[in-house]
Amino acid sequence: MNNKALFSIVLIIFSCCSQENRLNQSEINSINIADSIAIELNNKAISLMSDASHGYDSLSSILYDSALVYLDQAIEIDSLYLLAYTNKSQVLRRKGELEGALEVLKKVETKKQDFAEVITAQGFILEKMGKLELAKLKYKEALEVYEKRLEMNPKNDKVQSDIAFLYIFFEDKSSALDKILQLIIENPTSEQLKIMESVIKDFDKEKFIEEF
Repeated sequence: MNNKALFSIVLIIFSCCSQENRLNQSEINSINIADSIAIELNNKAISLMSDASHGYDSLSSILYDSALVYLDQAIEIDSLYLLAYTNKSQVLRRKGELEGALEVLKKVETKKQDFAEVITAQGFILEKMGKLELAKLKYKEALEVYEKRLEMNPKNDKVQSDIAFLYIFFEDKSSALDKILQLIIENPTSEQLKIMESVIKDFDKEKFIEEF
């Protein structure tokens, strides 16, 4: 699995992270609105992260460190701006600081307990660290959150596809395929489900965790 394919898969998995962040902000609008300066700092960090992903190791390290400075400033300004936390975790993970990346996601979970994508990401990190039993517990926890989300909107094919993908990690690839095929039978016009079927068929779990 090349880096481009891996990046595409991660986008699919976490495509609703920003949606969840916006939802969180709307829920707390009465007490907090994301600070414009914090948003600007986060955007600067994202730009540096993008540059770092295409640079040499020594340059990438400098860019990631600079991104962390911006993200820490954003979090200090607005402690409820969840996107800054998830981006910080991503930077730490890219730097190989898995414990630090995990701790940042734990902070996000304390602020928004039903953030399934963040819970899933904790599972990925734990599995990368070799803590397989703890990772499986996180995957099961994420599944429960996804299922509650689906109860509120039973026809949400994005959530359905996320659940099917998650089966790769707490069961196996065969179970994930069975799940997505059943969902396609129930909703044959869904492009989202068909895309996820292709992802699952071509997915290499070991390579994904190695490169995560």
